[in-house]
Formats: sequence, structure tokens, C-alpha cells
Amino acid sequence: MSGPPAHEETPGGEKAPASLHSYEFWALCAVSLLCFCNLAIFYGFYNYLEYIGIDPKWRGPLLALEPLTALVLRPWLSGVLNLANSTRAMRMGALIALSALASYPLAQGIPAIAMVRVLHGAGYVTLASGVMAAFTHILPRDRVAQGFGLLSLTSLLPSALMPPFVEAVTPLLPGPGWAYAMASPLMVVALLLLAPLGRRTAALAASLPPEQTARPAWAEILSGLREPGVAALLLGQFCLLGGYTVVYFFTKSLSLSLGAANPGLFFTCANLATVALRVLGMRRLDGLNPGRTAGLSLLFLGILIPCFAQAPRLGPHGEAALLGMAVLYGLAIGLCMPLFNAAMFRVSAPRLRATNANLLLVALDAGFILGPVAAGWALAAGASLQGLYVMGGAALLAAGALVIPVGRLTPGQARPQADRAA
Repeated sequence: MSGPPAHEETPGGEKAPASLHSYEFWALCAVSLLCFCNLAIFYGFYNYLEYIGIDPKWRGPLLALEPLTALVLRPWLSGVLNLANSTRAMRMGALIALSALASYPLAQGIPAIAMVRVLHGAGYVTLASGVMAAFTHILPRDRVAQGFGLLSLTSLLPSALMPPFVEAVTPLLPGPGWAYAMASPLMVVALLLLAPLGRRTAALAASLPPEQTARPAWAEILSGLREPGVAALLLGQFCLLGGYTVVYFFTKSLSLSLGAANPGLFFTCANLATVALRVLGMRRLDGLNPGRTAGLSLLFLGILIPCFAQAPRLGPHGEAALLGMAVLYGLAIGLCMPLFNAAMFRVSAPRLRATNANLLLVALDAGFILGPVAAGWALAAGASLQGLYVMGGAALLAAGALVIPVGRLTPGQARPQADRAA
């Protein structure tokens, strides 16, 4: 396990990994899983702020501070991180996140919570950006969608498992804030994984041509934004996450209004559906047109999400209907998320793939700011939950309209020979 994975030369002269399955790949997936475990427990943070008596007008901004910090830092990180320094960045991010998570139970007032949210955002974005800077260098070129599909499972499994777990253990804790501190030991596990990973990524960086691992100049990054399809995917990701946050932060309130005994079951149903789709259809992802398929999935979500708000009209059947829609939601999200990354990989120049992958995460951070702030202010101004879901649906329809034309640049690929033989 001491050397870099085997590489082969693509028809375009680029050196690329010969196999998807390597220590680097699975270690990065494990670190990403631990990173998202410490985010998945914040699905009820709006309710927590209400519980500790935070003024409604401050709840939206406090929700947004963590992704706002990530939004500010990630563009800079995208330009300075590369394969060689990615592990150092991940190690620093894990240490910062550990400190922030342990501080949540101690932070009660608005200034203290704001400081912890900024610290948490800095740790998360440094860790996640380091993962992405390394990840794009270890993907075989004929299994990009499959690789991103597996990586994206690391963000979904925590969202499926952590909410019901947190709901079950919170009554046993000294207070709700201690549920957030429970995730801090996970960062210790991440640090243990990073020791061998650092040695292997350094060896891998030394084995690749310098032009594949060197940091691109800022002028080159800005020029890359004008390449066909890149801006459309970034704007589409922004709109997608703006709509997604309505579901993520406010479906607990909707579930409680239906009398749900465990509001976390919505996320369990949605994310298990996504996991099932990824596991059962993983090998076929690279045969799809990523731009067109992602765009169609977004249009479906734009129609589906406003229907969530109609569940209370179904009386005693409302909770069952919402859980059924959660399955459809999970299937559509599960299809479009890895295809977004695959489409960006396909339309980006090789030297800009890691940078543009991180810029997609910048758009994700921006969407996470738009959603909570706009929704929080709308609720404070008297808007209903039904109105929030209509806003979320409109954002997803806009995302679909932006992404579908990218399909002209991203035709489906033939399945790898090894997959056809399996």
C-alpha cells in the first residue's frame, strides 16, 4: 500500500488512473463520509435556535453563517489547493471542525453562536475542498460519473442515518446542543485516515506530469468560466441548492404539523431511495448524458417539491403521502447530483477539473445561503410553509432550464469493458 495507483495514458495524452478501486479512492470517500456526518446532524438547527430563544429575524442569518464562511473561503481554496497539498488542508480542516463541534453546547447567545458557525464553516470547507482537490486526480476517465456517484453517497448516508439517530438520543443528553458535540470524535477518525493518505497522495503527485498537478493561474481560472457549459452548471447548482435547503431545513416543521412521531423519517426515506438508486444503477451512470439527465431530474423536482405542502390537506394520510414523495425526491436527487459533477468534469479542461469541481461547491455554498436567509425572512414576514415550497420548486425549475442545454456538450459514454463483462 505504499505506492500510487497504476495509471494509463488516455487517447488525448493525459495520464489517468487505470482502476477506480484504490486506497486513495476509498480513503477519500471515508473522509468525506465523516465530514458530512458532522453536517447531517444540523437538519433541525432552525428548531434548535427557536428552542434556545433566538429572535426569529436572526435564525436565518445564523443558519447561513456556516455556508457563508464556506462561500467566502472556497474560491480562494479552489485556486491554491492541488494534489500535493490537499492532505495538509484536510488535516487542518478536521482539526478546526472538531473544535467547532465541541463548542456548540457552550454557545448560547447570538455572538457566540455566530463565532462557532464561522469556525465550523472554515473547518468544513477546508476539509471538503481538500477532498475534492485530490479526488479528481484518482478517477479513471471512463468511470467519472460512477466515481462521483460513490463519493456523493458519502453525503447521503449521513443524511439518512443521522437525523433519526439524533432524534432518538437527544432526550438522553444534557441538552439539544450536545447532539452537535457528539460528532466531534468523528474528526479524530478522519485524522487517523489522513496519515497514510498523505504519503500516498505525495507519491501520486510525484508520478504525474507537472502540468496535471500544478495550480492554475487565476487568469486561467477566470478564462475557464467562459468555456461552454461551465457557467450554466454553476448557476444551475446554485439554484438547485437554493431549492434543496427549503426541503432540508423546513421539512421537519412540516412533518411535525402532520403529527409525525419521528420527523427524521422523511430524510431516511429520501436518502435510502437515493442510496438504492446509486447502488443498483451505479455502473450505468457513465452511459447517460449527464447534462440532459440532470436537467430533466431538476424539472421533475421543481414540480414535486411544491406538492409536499399539500400533504396536510390529506388529513390522516398526509404523513404517508409525504414519505412517499420523499422516496420520489430521493430518487431524483440521487440521479442528478453525481451527473452534475460528471458534466462539469466533461466540459472542463484537464488542468481546471479540480478547480471547477470546487467551484461547483462554491455554488452549493451560495445556494445554502440563499435558501435559509430568504426562507427565514419570508417566514418572519408572515409567509407560510406552503409558500416556501413553491419558492423552492421555482428555483429547481430554473436550474433545470439552465442545465438541459449542457446536454449538447456531454453525450453518454460507452460502458467500460469490465462492466459489460460483469
